[in-house]
Parts: sequence; C-alpha cells; structure tokens
Amino acid sequence: MPAPRRPTPAQWGRTLAVGTVTGTLHLPRESHACPHADGLGATPGSRRGAEARTQPYPVQHLTDAWGGLLLLVEDASPLQAHLKVLEADARWNGAPVVLDVLDVPPGQAVLPRARLSVTGWVESILPADQRRVAQTAAAVRPLGALLDVGTTRSVWRLEVADVRVTTADGVHLVADDEFTAASPDPLYDDEDGLVAHLEADHRDALVGWVLDTLPAQDAQQTREVAVVGADRHGLDVLVTVGSGTTTLRASFPEPVREPRDVVRALCAVFGCPCRATGPGAG
Repeated sequence: MPAPRRPTPAQWGRTLAVGTVTGTLHLPRESHACPHADGLGATPGSRRGAEARTQPYPVQHLTDAWGGLLLLVEDASPLQAHLKVLEADARWNGAPVVLDVLDVPPGQAVLPRARLSVTGWVESILPADQRRVAQTAAAVRPLGALLDVGTTRSVWRLEVADVRVTTADGVHLVADDEFTAASPDPLYDDEDGLVAHLEADHRDALVGWVLDTLPAQDAQQTREVAVVGADRHGLDVLVTVGSGTTTLRASFPEPVREPRDVVRALCAVFGCPCRATGPGAG
C-alpha cells in the first residue's frame, strides 16, 4: 500500500504565507547599538539575550500572485514606526526581520502541524505603487483591509533570504523556486468549516470508515473519533483506541484543486454512491 500523500514543505510554506493565520514579525530593537552585538552578559539562546536583540509584533502578511511576501501595516501603528526607524538607519540595508507563522489545526486537538520561518529584510514601497501592489495581493487573498492601502494602511515588501518549514518530519530549507512554484492549499481557508461539516453531517460515514480501516481488535475498542485536519490530499482523523490514541490518514484519490471538488473526494473516501458518477457529482 502506498504511503499516504501529504503536503510538501513548500506547499505548507505557501499555505501559511498567504495570511490566513496571523504571523509574528521579529525586528531588531531600536535601542540595540550594534546590529551584530549579542547583548552583554547574555548566553546564546537565553531569554535575556533574545529580549535584548528583538522586538515581536503581530502582523498581517500576504503574498502577491508570484509568491512574493508582503506585509500590510497600519500607518499609525508601533510596527510602522519601528520599520521606518530601521529603514532610515544607515547601518541597515533594509530592515532585517524574521517572519514566524505557526499553524494550529482545527479545534487545537493536536500539536501544531507546521511552522513557517522566513528570514529577510523589509523594504518600503513607493506611494505611487502602493495601490498596484495591493491589487496583486487582493488577487490572491481579497482582504477588505487592502482597500485602506493609501489612506490608513501601507504595504511593505519582505525580500526573502531564507525560508524554513518545520513539520513532524523535521526542519526543511525550502528553495526559492520551490516556494514560488508551490500553491496554497485550497481547503485551508475554510478548514474549520469543513471539519465542522464532517462532524455534523457525515459522522456516521466517518465512524464507519474508521471501523473499516482499523484492525478488528482495535475497532472494537474505539471510543472517540475526530477529524483534526483537512488538506488537498486528504483528512487526518484522531482515534481513541482503548487508553491510547492514533491518527489515521484518509487520502483522497487525487489532490483537490478547488473547494467545490471536496464533495466528490469525500464520497470516494467514504464510499458514497455519487463517487461513480461523472464530474460535478455530489
């Protein structure tokens, strides 16, 4: 039996980059006298040293149609003020940053599945180009806040030096061409809604699939079943068997390309009658 298909690190990176989950932007503190200093008396990795070097801010990040990373920042915010100070500082060639985005599955029933960490530098965009860049971001994720660009918000560009994605398999360094070629997961934006729909309307089919999938002895000891993840390649189902838990992977026959295709994919997994019909079934 082939191994269950899962999103690649590059796909996870692009999915988290589009801004469904709010990220954290880490900037050098304005009072830091030297961009290469480690903080006097601080040991590497110590809390005191980390606080001396960086300042975290919640941030709305986005991508343009080509996978370029953007930041949507309120003009009167502390983040905007900090970025401007760093940009004006002659020691920096752009404002050095780390963007950190942590994925949390629906219901927070299991540990985070993935983490995106982008190292690079932030550069301002000319006022004349702000609306044009905002439109390219809206083509990927049409946030209402993008309408405020040019009045109360500004778009900054994050030039990428390094992209790392952490999954259960470890830390993956993602090459630029892999990152830009990957596409965001089409189910991620409404993953919570899809999971709620499965639990409310397809509970019997879900439990039946679990009981058919597990060995007979484990099936008899099954106590709880919960969907804890959904992506273009399938579902993650957390099952309590006796006093322990296990996660089953329900793989779709082929990757879902659009949200409207998920009905047919679910029918194929659960054995619904509509799986035998043509395109558009369900």
